[in-house]
Amino acid sequence: MTIKSITSLGVDVSKSSVTCHILTQYPVGGLKTYWQKTRTKANTLFPSFYSSPNPKTNQKSAFDFADYVKSNQPDVAILEPTGNHYSRVWARILESLRIKILWVGHIELRRYRGGKNLPNKSDEADALAMAAYAQDQDKYLESGELNERQFLMHRPYPIDQLRELVQQLEHLNRVQSPIINYTRQMLAWQFPEKAHSKTKSTKPGNVPPLWGWLAQRESQVHPPNYKSITKKYQESIAVQLALEIDPLVRLHAHWLCDIHIEEQRLEGQLKALLNDPQFQIYNQIFDQFNFGLRIRARLLSRIYPFEAFLTNGKPLIEREVREVKKKQVTRKHGKSVVKFLPGDVKRVKRNRSRDAFKLRLGMGTVLEQSGDSLVEVGSGSSLCRMTFWQYVITKIEIDGRLPDNPIGNEISLYKDTLKNKVDASGKQLLNGKHLQNKLMSKVANMLFRELSRAIVVHKQN
Repeated sequence: MTIKSITSLGVDVSKSSVTCHILTQYPVGGLKTYWQKTRTKANTLFPSFYSSPNPKTNQKSAFDFADYVKSNQPDVAILEPTGNHYSRVWARILESLRIKILWVGHIELRRYRGGKNLPNKSDEADALAMAAYAQDQDKYLESGELNERQFLMHRPYPIDQLRELVQQLEHLNRVQSPIINYTRQMLAWQFPEKAHSKTKSTKPGNVPPLWGWLAQRESQVHPPNYKSITKKYQESIAVQLALEIDPLVRLHAHWLCDIHIEEQRLEGQLKALLNDPQFQIYNQIFDQFNFGLRIRARLLSRIYPFEAFLTNGKPLIEREVREVKKKQVTRKHGKSVVKFLPGDVKRVKRNRSRDAFKLRLGMGTVLEQSGDSLVEVGSGSSLCRMTFWQYVITKIEIDGRLPDNPIGNEISLYKDTLKNKVDASGKQLLNGKHLQNKLMSKVANMLFRELSRAIVVHKQN
């Protein structure tokens, strides 16, 4: 069947600019040939627009971008979600002009560009690849319609808001670490008795007692805690030596109090969003793993809707007979170098849906060419990968922290099985990061399994 003709706009987003390219059909002769013919005309065929243009160099502005879109009237615009903040203004312009936006994943675009022999690290080549992605016949259904499953599925408002809140909380977490470290260094001689003590607030509206006391924000500290710290300070060696609290320390304490109050506000919004009825099934599964508030938000912002990983409502499982090569992994210069050796012909099963799910959550790996070697590197969300690692070291490796249910029991049994693997001398074979990675992968697999079961049952009902 004939593919319907559309005009596609590829938009490569950079830190403060975009590079664009328009295609009305897939280039005859292939993208490599087309690129070689057009790259010398980059100024006209691959225009760039700047959010803060330099008037001295006649850079085009966001207003010029809007005029460019109006004059070309594309049916779809293809963007890569590189930097939620960087792409927002350009996406809003496209939306205001009623141009349909399709998002292409980082991994998918990189593979597509490499498969078409287009150069890496080129904004123009990226814009061309995105424009061609929507013209490639492999991205269409038999009916001639564009197959939107080849693109990232549209996320409803709560998911975008969840992701925004998660990013803000992570930013605040990174910001306060150096402030806390420096403050404690100063307290080592200004208030040594409390320099390294833990301080945490458990009541909404209150701040951590030590920071609140240093910032002299008595109304935001639980009264007994405030009195206790005051008494401790009066008995401090620093007071006896006439060493006073530096104004800079009090300023840092004010910052930490403000950050804590802001974290409470953001977590309140997170909780309200997570309680949305459309996330009920997800929360029921998260409850079984005993995931906390922030972990739920991180995971949900990347896996919703879970149906995007399924095919016709079920996981896509492929079975084939092929040679299964032996995989030999060695460590070289801090990297995992992979070498494939001849193996046996076997019937193998691949759960493509689960692989895509784990890759989205940072629990997948990809092979990259490095010289004459294949290097295995982690891929996907590094934040979610860290989330699984934190779950392992805080809930799994510490006895008694796992929930008392079938999920917790299964994880605990798997951990014991791994630890019981020993060599002839009785030495444990798996430990440290290797053991943690195994446990992280197990949790990701179980999460996919439980969500699959719950979603399929829900759809049937």
